[in-house]
Amino acid sequence: MKRYIHKCKALLLAAMFPLSAIAADLPSAGIARNIDLHRAGPDMRLALDLVLDSLRLGADHQIYVTPMINAGTADSSRVALPTVLINGRNMHYAYERGSLRRDIVDSYDLAAEVWRHNGRPQTYAYAHATPMRRWMFGPKAFLSIVYDTCGCGLPAGREIVRIPLGLTPHPRAAYITPEVTDLPVQIHEGQARVQFEVDRTELHPEPYKCRNGQRIDNREQLAIIYDSIRYATSDPRVEIARIDICGYASPESPYHHNDYLATNRSRALSEYIGERFSLPADRCTYSAVPENWGEFREMVVASDEITPKQRADLLELIDAPAYGPSDYDAKERTLKTDPRFASLYRSLILPKWFPRLRATKFAISTRLKPMSDQQLAAIIETDPQLMSLNQMFRVARLYPEGSPEFNRVIDIALKYYPQSPVANLNAAVAAIAEGDYDRADRLLESAGDSPEAYNARGVVATHRGDFDAARTLFERAAPHLKEAARNLDELP
Repeated sequence: MKRYIHKCKALLLAAMFPLSAIAADLPSAGIARNIDLHRAGPDMRLALDLVLDSLRLGADHQIYVTPMINAGTADSSRVALPTVLINGRNMHYAYERGSLRRDIVDSYDLAAEVWRHNGRPQTYAYAHATPMRRWMFGPKAFLSIVYDTCGCGLPAGREIVRIPLGLTPHPRAAYITPEVTDLPVQIHEGQARVQFEVDRTELHPEPYKCRNGQRIDNREQLAIIYDSIRYATSDPRVEIARIDICGYASPESPYHHNDYLATNRSRALSEYIGERFSLPADRCTYSAVPENWGEFREMVVASDEITPKQRADLLELIDAPAYGPSDYDAKERTLKTDPRFASLYRSLILPKWFPRLRATKFAISTRLKPMSDQQLAAIIETDPQLMSLNQMFRVARLYPEGSPEFNRVIDIALKYYPQSPVANLNAAVAAIAEGDYDRADRLLESAGDSPEAYNARGVVATHRGDFDAARTLFERAAPHLKEAARNLDELP
């Protein structure tokens, strides 16, 4: 199928011939018009009109005009098409008699000899075909017209115009729509010391008198959790993604019993919070640390109520390896019975420190509420860190592909997800569309091994004229990506 590359209805090649070579008294100019350069099957065809109306050529002067197709690369691949010899009157007669220097004439492949009749309208219709070469598909390949006024040959000729061939395929790179994932969350952490009756797991949100006479009032500590939840959801655009409750017990009593108490107390508090704030069960989770040896250690290190020797002994006991419940129970017995600790245990550790170890830590995770793409377009301007990569790509799709707005959103996605292969791939595709192949190369180093990534690398190789590398890359992607299969078919 005939594929047109250039159709220039009125391309003026001004100042085509130097005055000294033609006639010093005339502002001479040659004109090439109606340049038609196209691929026809296995050939490259060129047609143009050499309009000589304004050319005044001395009787003893001549000009060799030669179209050339050049690779534009370091290897200097080029093809010279047949030459048109334009002669003044005397040179024309000499040409017809065969008296011109044959070494000059024979150095050119002449398409025609033209006698210039000064002062008259005169046009020569040039047409010629040459077999296609692979390098003609390169991005730097161009057509030039070279003229020689001294009979010195093509190497000494002067190039007067360059027209890109434009045969390089225009392969298409493909974006990837990021998969839908959990939204980023903001975490608000806190701690409360919610009290429970001894050896019981029921939560008492209102003041309560225990069987042993102890009074429990959890209102202040529960208010800490309430206030944290209200603060975390003060932004009307966000919702609670999850509340994690973790209960800690002190080391007295057997480990298994402490595990039971801590777990069920955490569950009671989690269920209460979920009901109070109307949260689905899966948004309130709970866990437990049966014996809070970690915070106990922090108390020992920070305390000014014990001697350095007591501190060293306690730390040695706390840091001793424990591989299971029996090891923790053995540590507790040592605290109670070892002469180094027994008195300290009864006077300080049990009555003052252990109650402080019975704490509840909570983490409130918030995320964006479900919203439309248009609403997300406003979020990305103020709080892009709240958005998932998928949401950002949905916003990008609100704009025409390749537009400044589209590309800006793609760059925002890369900024907030710099390690994501998908974010790097999409930014590379945007760079390709802008013709920034160096940036695309850098981004594709982190784009992973998806078919879209191999295809994009093939697109860059094509634009650089490395068709062998492009073919290898397209072949790898083609079984999985229609764009790659189409790109492969279009390679020279």
